[in-house]
Amino acid sequence: MTTTPPRTNSSCRSAAWALALAATVGCAGCRRQPPAARPARRPAASQPALVENLAPRAVIVDVPIRPLATQPTTRPATRPTSSTKPAATRPATRPATRPTTRPATRPASQPTTTTAPSESRSMRTAREALARQLFDGTAWSRIRARIRSRSPATQPTRPARPSPATLLAAGDGALARADYDTAVRCMYLAVDLDPTQTDSLRCLAVALVAAKRFDEAIPVYESLLGAAPEDRTARFNLALALARVLNFRRAELEYRRLVESDERFVQAWYNLATLHQAQGKLDDAQRTWRKVLALAPHLPSAHACLAEVLLDLGRAEEAMGAYAEAAKLSPNEVAAWVNLASAAERAGSYGRAVVALQKAARLAPEDADVHARLGNVLIELHRATNRRVFLLDAVAAWRESVRLDPTQQALREKLRRYEPLAATRPATH
Repeated sequence: MTTTPPRTNSSCRSAAWALALAATVGCAGCRRQPPAARPARRPAASQPALVENLAPRAVIVDVPIRPLATQPTTRPATRPTSSTKPAATRPATRPATRPTTRPATRPASQPTTTTAPSESRSMRTAREALARQLFDGTAWSRIRARIRSRSPATQPTRPARPSPATLLAAGDGALARADYDTAVRCMYLAVDLDPTQTDSLRCLAVALVAAKRFDEAIPVYESLLGAAPEDRTARFNLALALARVLNFRRAELEYRRLVESDERFVQAWYNLATLHQAQGKLDDAQRTWRKVLALAPHLPSAHACLAEVLLDLGRAEEAMGAYAEAAKLSPNEVAAWVNLASAAERAGSYGRAVVALQKAARLAPEDADVHARLGNVLIELHRATNRRVFLLDAVAAWRESVRLDPTQQALREKLRRYEPLAATRPATH
């Protein structure tokens, strides 16, 4: 018997990271793979705004920022410089309240953790989720509102007499046009003119994140924390940036500081659980997911993430219960029922798997994969009970799947083997 893998939830099928600069979390838990390849990810705009369900901790920025595929990963050589630049300029030479160098323990771009020799499916999906987690744009929203209220409608991108305010306005306009190189240059110049202005540092961090230059953003967030150690938004975004450069050890430390100062900070617990899962720390991951669910039991993605970890721990019965909770909270999600069916099949509960797949088939009657999975479970029930009705239903489900997707050669072969049996076997109820 071959157990079919769980299905990817729509909350996990979002496009490869579209930056909206809001504090939110991505689901690592749902993991259906079709026979050939994963389905194309849904655009991030369709991703649930989980932050709104958790707590009013962040504001979604009105202009989505979509990083370009061709965005350089290093600072452009043509970045404007200032001949009158003070000694303390960019975050490399931070305000006096911070050390002038990065901690020696963090390499510039190399991860501090290594991938396990045999990477589990839950680790892979968690790492994908880390790349979709979005940054907290609360402070940036306030700064942007001030910038726009003080600036004319048509702000030049290269003001004749730059000041921090005009440079920030120019950078904001560049971000709105998705011109990230210009935005970064403007924000760097604003910091050069007054490196002690936290607004300029926040704007620079936003531009670097939009440009996917996370390693440069890390010391900026560290500078902000040097000026205001209790700045939870800066610490949260620092942890996210550290995770993006695979510095999981430091990211975990920052998340732990956040939850120690606020035990009900669900976003931090959620991201910490994803970090554990991404590193293959499955026991830590399942404990942290349970903490998330104790604080936010209404999150189907957290139930699905816990279920995935439990499957990798070999606890199929518990995983089935967690997937059932996810399906109960999102009853119109096809993936939720397919995941439940997969866990039920792993647990040997074929009847429950059939019921879940029948619900999935009603929700997605044109999904060939769902019908194929239903036929596979029904044939297992037929083998276990020798009841002809399950054989007939399995053949019918496979026929429907082949009708919807005629390219399934392996399934066609299976039909050729079982159709004669369905036509000749004596009736047995």
